[in-house]
Amino acid sequence: MTARATLVAGVTLLAAAGSARAEKQLVFPAGSEQPLAALQDIDVIEHIGDKVPAGLTFADEAGRSVKLESLLGRGKPVLVTLGYHRCPMLCGLILDGLVKAGGASGLALGKDFLALDVSIDPTEDPKLLAATQRRVLDLAGKGASAADWPFWRSNGDSGTAARALADAVGFRYKYDPDSKQYAHEAVAFVLTPEGAISRYLYGVEYPPRDFRLAMVEASGGRVGTSFDKVVLSCYRYDPATRRYAPFVMAFMRIGAGLVFIALVTLLTVLWRKEIAMRKRGTKASAPTTARTA
Repeated sequence: MTARATLVAGVTLLAAAGSARAEKQLVFPAGSEQPLAALQDIDVIEHIGDKVPAGLTFADEAGRSVKLESLLGRGKPVLVTLGYHRCPMLCGLILDGLVKAGGASGLALGKDFLALDVSIDPTEDPKLLAATQRRVLDLAGKGASAADWPFWRSNGDSGTAARALADAVGFRYKYDPDSKQYAHEAVAFVLTPEGAISRYLYGVEYPPRDFRLAMVEASGGRVGTSFDKVVLSCYRYDPATRRYAPFVMAFMRIGAGLVFIALVTLLTVLWRKEIAMRKRGTKASAPTTARTA
């Protein structure tokens, strides 16, 4: 392996290890004071609220033409990954981490959310694509099907559809011709059922709570339970930590509400006691009045 290839592999591992940090990590070649030019453009620029482009056409594992719109409008959020299947490590770790988080979240693939993997490699091997899909679906289990988690590649050899999708979600990656590998960050994207970018999930390990809240949030409450909506009102996504964290104001409102309820309950009890005492006093004075007459 060349020194340049070793550097790209090192950046890939660094992206996985440091993905939970908000700061961008730069790697410098040995003996150089400047970062490798090919790696300067690797980043994720969040476009929360933007919609993915319409009309993007891909090819599935069988070579059939498919459109991104076919996964939208079903009332379910869509979990999207961008990678390639010759990737020596990072892309597989991302997929495995998402499968693990999805299973532990209590949400069901196909029922509560859909997933999509798009290859950024215009020369992607369809057989390798299909093999990766089978591995991921086997890992997901519970009757997961190819329709629930399709794996697509760009039509033709230009890769324009994958690039357009990557640009829309702010996923900036770079191809290194020496190592013949792509350098990119470890990240997954959550789309609303209408195709708007709702949340970014960073790293290769995803807390089940964050995974579930991201899906509930993206679905507008159509996924999950009523309790999930309450929990989501108490948690907010923190861009600094890239995690969902307790929302202090929500807990203060809940505390104020509980105090108000307790106060109303106390006043109600005292009011009822006072009414009962008055009634007893009235009954006790009635016989005395009669004897006096």
